[in-house]
Amino acid sequence: MSEFRISLFLCLIVISFFSDISCEDYNDVVNLTNKVLQGYSNSIIPRKNQSEVIKLDMEFSLKALNKFDVVDGKLTMVTAIALKWKDEMLNWNPSTDKNIKGLNVPLSHIWTPNLYLLNCAEEFLIYKGDPNTKEVEIESNGQTRLFFMEVLTTTCATDITYYPNDVHRCKIHLSTLTSAAKLKMGLAKVDIVDFETNGKWKILGIKSEVELLEGKNIERVVISITLERRMLFDIISIEFPVVFLGLVNAIVFKLPVDSGERMSFAMTVFLSFAVYMTLIADKIPQTSNRTSVFCMYLISMLTYSTLITFATTYSINCHHTQTSPRLNVGGWLHKVWEAIRKTTRNTSKKYRVEDLSPTPCMNSKAKDKSSTTAETTPDKSTTKTQHIDNFFFIFFVFYFVASTSIVFILILCR
Repeated sequence: MSEFRISLFLCLIVISFFSDISCEDYNDVVNLTNKVLQGYSNSIIPRKNQSEVIKLDMEFSLKALNKFDVVDGKLTMVTAIALKWKDEMLNWNPSTDKNIKGLNVPLSHIWTPNLYLLNCAEEFLIYKGDPNTKEVEIESNGQTRLFFMEVLTTTCATDITYYPNDVHRCKIHLSTLTSAAKLKMGLAKVDIVDFETNGKWKILGIKSEVELLEGKNIERVVISITLERRMLFDIISIEFPVVFLGLVNAIVFKLPVDSGERMSFAMTVFLSFAVYMTLIADKIPQTSNRTSVFCMYLISMLTYSTLITFATTYSINCHHTQTSPRLNVGGWLHKVWEAIRKTTRNTSKKYRVEDLSPTPCMNSKAKDKSSTTAETTPDKSTTKTQHIDNFFFIFFVFYFVASTSIVFILILCR
C-alpha cells in the first residue's frame, strides 16, 4: 500500500512538472515580450559590439510570372522572400520563461533591414505593407525571420535575335544599401518549387550570386532568371503566314497575262508584307543594338515582293509590245536568257526532224501539217513572254526557298 502511494505521488510530481513547462498563456507571452523589448531601440543595429558585422541571409522563391514585356523590357513576377539574421538584443531562456521558444513581434517594434530593388521599374522599396501589422518571428537564441510576398517589376535587357525562339536572361538586384562594414549579405537560396506554369514563357534556370557595387562598399544579391519563349503560337500565327505569302507571290508568273489580274495580285501580296512589317514592329523592342533574324527575313521578303512587282510589269510590257524587246536586266541574265532560247529552239528542231517521214505520201501530209501548224503557232511575243515568265518563276522560287531555309535553320538551331 505504501509503494502505491509513493508511485502515485511521483506521478503527480511528474505531471505537475510537465504541466508547468507547457503551461503558457496570454499573460506569459505579453510579459515576455515586454521583458525582451525593454530598452530596445529599433534604429540601431542589434549588435552588442557595434563594430561587428551582422550577416543577412535570404531565401528567394519565384511563385508566378505575371507578365514579361519584351518591347518595354519589363518583368513582373510574384515572389516570396524571407530574410534571416541574428538579433543579439532579443534572447531569453525558455526554461525560465514558461518554455516559450518563439515570439511574433510587430515589424515596427524591432530593427529590420530595408530591402531595395535596385533595377526596379516601378517601386524601389520592396516591402510596402503596414509595419504595425506585419510580424517578425523571433526565436529564443535571437534568430529572427521576416517573411513576405511581393509583386516585383524589374527591368530586363531583352535579346530578340532569334525571335520567336528567343532566350532572355533577366537579373534581379536586391540590396539593403547598408555599408558592408556593418551588414554582410549571404548567398541567397533560390527555388521555383511552387512556380505556376506560364503559357508563354518557361524557366530554364535560376541562380544567385553576391556582388560588391563598383565604387561603393555595399553588397547586393543578384538573382539571374533565364526565360525561354514557348514559340508554337508565334510560329503558327506570325511566321507561317509570311512563308505562305512568299510562296504564293511567285505564282503570279503562272497567271495568264490576258487575265489582267497579274499586277493587282502582285500589289496585294506586296501590301500584305508591308502590313506584317507593322505587326512585327509592335512585338520587337525599338532598338538597333540587336536585330531580329526574322525581321531581316521579313525585309528580304518585302524586297522579294518588290522585285516580283517590277518583273511582272516587265513581263506584261513584253506581252503587249509588238516588237521583240531585249531582256536588258544585266549581262549575265541576258546570257542565261539566250541559253534558254537556244535550248528551246534546238528541242523544237529535234522534234520536227524526228517527225519527218521519207515516204512521198508522208511528205505531202507533212506539208499540209506544217501549214496547219504555222497557222496555230503562237506569235513570237507570246512565246517570249512565256520564256520570261518561266525564268522569273524559277529564279524567285529559288530565292524564296534559299532565304526561308537559312532563316529557319538559324532560328531553330540558335
